[in-house]
This record gives sequence, structure tokens and C-alpha cells, in this order.
Amino acid sequence: MATAGHVDHGKTSLIKHLTGIDTDRLEEEKRRGLSINLGFAYRKLPGHSPIGFVDVPGHNRFINTMISGVSGIDLGMLVVAADDGPMPQTIEHLDVLRLLGVQNIVLVVTKIDRVPPARVQEVETQMQALLAVKEGRVPAFPVSNNSGEGVAALISYLEQRARDEIEKPAVGGFRLSIDRAFNLKGVGMVVTGTATAGSVSVDDFVVLQPSAIKLRVRSVHVQDEKADRACAGQRCALNVVGDIEKSAVARGDWLLDINAGPVSSGIDARVRLLDNAPFPLKHLSPVKIYLGARRVAGRLFILEGGRRLDPGADALVQLLLDDAVSCCHGERFLLRDDSESVTLGGGRVLDPYAPRTGKSRPQRLGTLRALDTDSPQAALETLVVEQGQLLDLEKFRHSWNLRTEEMENVCGPSLHRIEASAGSLLVSAARWQQGLDTIPEYLASWHQRNPHEDGIEIQQLSSGLAITPEAPLLAALLGDLMQHSVVTLKSGRLSLAGYRASVSSKDVEHWRKWEAFLLQRGNDLPLLSQVATQTGLTRKTLEKIARIAVNDGRLHKLTDTRYATPQQLAKLAQLVSDLVDDGQPITVINFKQRMGTGRKLAIEVLEYFDSIRFTRRSEDDRVILDAELPARLFNR
Repeated sequence: MATAGHVDHGKTSLIKHLTGIDTDRLEEEKRRGLSINLGFAYRKLPGHSPIGFVDVPGHNRFINTMISGVSGIDLGMLVVAADDGPMPQTIEHLDVLRLLGVQNIVLVVTKIDRVPPARVQEVETQMQALLAVKEGRVPAFPVSNNSGEGVAALISYLEQRARDEIEKPAVGGFRLSIDRAFNLKGVGMVVTGTATAGSVSVDDFVVLQPSAIKLRVRSVHVQDEKADRACAGQRCALNVVGDIEKSAVARGDWLLDINAGPVSSGIDARVRLLDNAPFPLKHLSPVKIYLGARRVAGRLFILEGGRRLDPGADALVQLLLDDAVSCCHGERFLLRDDSESVTLGGGRVLDPYAPRTGKSRPQRLGTLRALDTDSPQAALETLVVEQGQLLDLEKFRHSWNLRTEEMENVCGPSLHRIEASAGSLLVSAARWQQGLDTIPEYLASWHQRNPHEDGIEIQQLSSGLAITPEAPLLAALLGDLMQHSVVTLKSGRLSLAGYRASVSSKDVEHWRKWEAFLLQRGNDLPLLSQVATQTGLTRKTLEKIARIAVNDGRLHKLTDTRYATPQQLAKLAQLVSDLVDDGQPITVINFKQRMGTGRKLAIEVLEYFDSIRFTRRSEDDRVILDAELPARLFNR
């Protein structure tokens, strides 16, 4: 629970009545009679965990501190003095509670001993009218911090609310926005805050962001009591150890699950300005963003509805932050003007990893509207099944702060998971099956139209398919089809498994020219450019003939520019064996001399023999791995 309300309306005194603890601990706070920093107190509750109270400052100069104190609370106590009635900070604090999604509010009218009963009723009526706009009628308690009148009724209500409160499920990775950090003698570094997601236990490893420092949790206190575990919704203090100094920890830093996603300086969100915002926000207006206990400067990039956001209006925006922050989908934030004099509105994170380019394209706006939901299942269904997107699974998991097993439960039968070089991707099961059906059908049609071609290049296939799969999806589809022997890939060309191109009479004529030139050259294997010059055949024709000849074993490819017949390679392999028989090492210079050719060609041949596992290089020498391999591979 947290207090909210104007300065000097009795928030701190009320907390003292409820808990017996004076939360104004700083000398300056006691001297000036107002709260400057956050105060924390607890009330024991038999048979239940203690009730935690956060006392926030009411002065407008400390609104930043107030905001950090109410993040993650269950109930807000809106405190209004009967003599003053609602004041500017009363309204602003109420706005803050609403913008941060605090739905449970209780009204406390203080200083009732200073005014007639009619005035108390008048103030309550005024406040109920303000609250009725959003919350409807809320529980109200008139109290006197001097006499204690009405405090017992408030305590009874709060204790019952605490007992009735449903414990938040400890889902997602652990997240805690740090609002205090200090060193205790003999204990070490202690950080405090309200856990907003997940859980953490003694000896768990966590990461401090944005500094990316790995820490271990040595001990845990929950609601001012020693515990083994802290969960979402609980006020906790963690004693952490690691390579860290107190100066490295600041209010607004995050303590996160060790597998949490990275920080980001671009956030896509839905923002709404308050009805009473004093002015509209223009495109790229400088603002201050309050997320958890963190305050960061940035600019508001308006993605839809023109280049202006009026009071009471909402829009999709991208927050361009000066510094990176940790956040995840659904987390709420506040917007204040750049001078931090007034609260303008707030919003909800939709994508913490916003793209820098294409941010306002129609497809991207469709993505953001799909993300504007509380359900990850619904978001996936819209993005992957309805919109047909290929989704980065890990990015989505990090964005929504889901643990691995939770992500598995979110993925239903309408989704298919594929493993790509860059990580796991999600595609709709229907789109996956369509790809498995379409590619063989396209290849069969292509073979009919090109009977003398042994296959199609992958890029040509991709551009010809009506389904236009993204490169990772196409690679996964082809991998699956090859694994199940539906298609084959040879020399960079795809074909249906078992397909053999028919050879035209012209192809036969071209091959005979090439073969004759190869046999004429003996050990001096020519480059394709030399073959083209000698035979008059074009490079394109030679590449086509090479594919056919390699597929049926008449040629072997040494490099992209050099081929050899099995007979030539059998003779060269015999030269290698002869070196061993003669007691000479298989070095480049020895092999070059036996071949009677240049050094470059000798190296290419030896490296080819290494690649087929006939030989293996050992420094400047080579050894024969399989003496029988040339006979098996090159005898036709």
C-alpha cells in the first residue's frame, strides 16, 4: 500500500498510527516537517504476511520520488485534509495512481478534529465526485491523527483487504525496480524495491541493469521478515554479492532474472494524455519518462493520427530514450514535461525492442495493434496466424518476460517452431504446411519446363514461389524436405529427389569437346576460363555441363573454377601413394614435382584430397587416411 496526497495533509502521521513507525527519518525531514524521500513501514498481521506501507512525499518538488514509490503497489491511500480539501498534488497524485494502473483506492480524510462534521462530509463528497469518473465510489474513512478517531476502522478495513488479497502468481522472470541501495556493516550491499514479476530465492543469480553486472542473492527479506524467496507483488530487500560498489547502483536500476532480455533505448507504446493536460504534445516533443523507479529523458515519436497528441487523446508512439532502460510488455510508465513541472499522461509498453526504421509503416502499426493486448496467446495468434508473420521466438519471450516453459505453453497447435541460424522462429502451422506442399509442386512444374536442366538455384526458386517465404523460412522448409528425401541439393541447385535431367544432343556435343581437352591436358588440369578459350564454349554453358557431369560422376569439382575427370584424379591419387611407397613425405613441393605442374594447382589438388578424406594435412606434410578411397571413388 502507498500513500498519496498533497503536502502536509497528514500522510506520514497516518502511517505512524497504522504501524507505529515514523517514516520521516532524515534530519531535514524532521526539521522541515515534510517528507523528502520514500518512507517504508510494516504492520504485523497474525496468520498473514505483514502489510507493507510506502509513504511518499507530497510536495510538488518531490513528485519524481512519489512516482518511484507507487510503482507496483496493490492499493493507494489517497489522503486529503478536511481543512484544505483537494489540492493540486491531490489531483496529480490521483492521476499518477490511475496512469500506473493502481485500481484499488481508498479515501482517507484527515484532520477531522479541526473542522465541523459538515466540512468533513463536504470534502468527502468532493473527492467521491472526482473519483467517480474512473473508480466509482470508493471506501472512505474520516480520521484524526491527533486523537486517533477513525483509525481503528481504517486498520480493520486494511487488514481485511490484505487477507482478501489474492497472491500474485510468480510468473515470468524476476523483476525488481530498485528504489533504495545501501551498505550494511557486516552484511554488504542491500537493494530494495517491489518485485513486479517472477520470484527470486537465496543463492539465485541475478543481473543488475543497465550495467549488466552479475550478482548472487545472499539473503532475502520480504515485508520486513527474513525469507527464502521473494515473489511478485512483495516488498523485498535483497542482500546481493558480486563485483559491485554502492556507487554502481542507482535508484531506477533493475535487478532481473539472469536470463532477462537486454536493455533498450527505443520503446513502442500506447500513450494517453490526461484530460486535464495543460497542452498537447507535438511530434518529437522532449519529455521525461518514468518507468518503475527510473526517470529518463527522451522524445515522443508519434506513429499515427498526425503529428500531434491532444489532451484526452491516445496514440501509438515510439519513445526515443537518451539512455537504455529495462522494460517489458505491459509495464506502465508516466510522461512529464521536459522541465518536470507537470504530469502530462502515461502509457503502456507494447514492444521494448522497437525498430529504428519503418516504425510507422502500416505493417508495423498492425503489429503494434496486435500487441495491444494482455494475452501473449492472442498476440501470437494475430501476428503469426492472421498476419502471417515469421516471429523471433526469443525476442517475443524477452519482450513479454516469459520463462522458457511459459513460452512453450503459450505456443498452441496453430504455430510451428523452426530452428534457424539466428535462433528459434515461429510460423503458422498452415503456412508451414503450405510451403511443404508448394515447393515440390513448383519443382515438378519447373522440371517439366526445363527438362535439360538438372536443377534450379535457390534464389530463382524463392522469387518464383507464390508464397514468397522469408530466407530463414525457406531454408527451414528446404531442410525439412531434404531430410525427408523429397528434394535434393547438388552444386547449389535444387531438384526433386531422383530427378535426372535429360541430356540434349547439343549437351553431348559440348561435353565431348570439354572431355577431349581435359584428356589432352593430362595432369595439368585447366581452369574453366582456359576450357572456354580452347573449346569456344561460354562460361554459362560450361557451368551447365559441369552440373550434369558432376551429378552422374563424369566430373569432380575441385574448386569453383577447376574440374577433373575421375581418370585424372585416380592418376593423381596414385602419385600421392607413390610418394609414400618411395619413402618421401607428401609435401607440396614433392607432389608438384611428381605432377609436373605449378605449385598453385598442386595445392588445389592436395586440398581436394583432404576434403574427401583421402589425405589429412599435418603442418607441411600429409598422411593417407584411406588408401582404398580413390579406387572406390574414381574407378568408373
